[in-house]
Amino acid sequence: MINLLRADLYKLFHTKVLYVCTIVLVIIVGIVGAAFYSLDHSPELRKEMMESDADNAEKDTQQNNVQVVENTEDQADGIQIKVDPTVETGEEFLQSGFQFASGLMGESGFMVTMIGILIAILVGSEFKERTIKSMVSRGYKREAIVVTKVIVSSIAATIMLLVAEIFAFILGTIISGKFNNLSGSDLTGAWNVILGSLLGYLAFTVLFVMIVMVLRNVEMSVVLNLILICLIPDILSTMERTWDIPFSKIQITDAIVRVIDHNDMGHMVIIFIGYLLVCTTIGCFVFKRADVK
Repeated sequence: MINLLRADLYKLFHTKVLYVCTIVLVIIVGIVGAAFYSLDHSPELRKEMMESDADNAEKDTQQNNVQVVENTEDQADGIQIKVDPTVETGEEFLQSGFQFASGLMGESGFMVTMIGILIAILVGSEFKERTIKSMVSRGYKREAIVVTKVIVSSIAATIMLLVAEIFAFILGTIISGKFNNLSGSDLTGAWNVILGSLLGYLAFTVLFVMIVMVLRNVEMSVVLNLILICLIPDILSTMERTWDIPFSKIQITDAIVRVIDHNDMGHMVIIFIGYLLVCTTIGCFVFKRADVK
């Protein structure tokens, strides 16, 4: 297994997919930073965003059947939220490098998308190039091959995320002029977001590796990974509301939200260990019985 690990690590750092995906993620981070900078320096945009958030909050309130106390004028004309342009419109979006980096880590959407694409190409290409078949024919245990792919894929995802985080920290520091504005419990919470989100992304990584080992196809793996990211959370939420089955307790994205909102690291650790054991076991079971071509 050590030889397999060395060979996979060598291939990881001599293939383009890791560098391309990392560069794309860094570009996305740069775009987000530029958007925050524009919002912080454009009162009109901030005003529009606050009004939009207020409208959304009003709709959520009505949907949850919460009664809102209104004055006589509001009762006659409905709730109208106006923002005085002369009044401060809240804190800046980009306050420091560390705040930007920690906040960005909790934005799971594009992070998970890039990880799904990275793993699908990184592992799936070995089936396309018949590298996996060569490993099997040389007598390596199939379980060892799966475990190696999990380890190397986790290293690849971690490298990509760390590079993006370092870039976000530097960019946020340059734009805001401060490297950190947090202290005490806020600082602890920010570190929990970074570490908890990383565990969540590694859980996604193991899940994606399992999918690739089951499908053994690059294109199908990319498509299924994207479908998994976009549709499965909504499907599970609908099933949970319909049949009262607590699917949210095993969803990785919900675990990340719990870390962000409640600093619930214990639940995230359980989710990570559970996905690691279950997905690796399923991957080994299926790949051991697969006809590798």
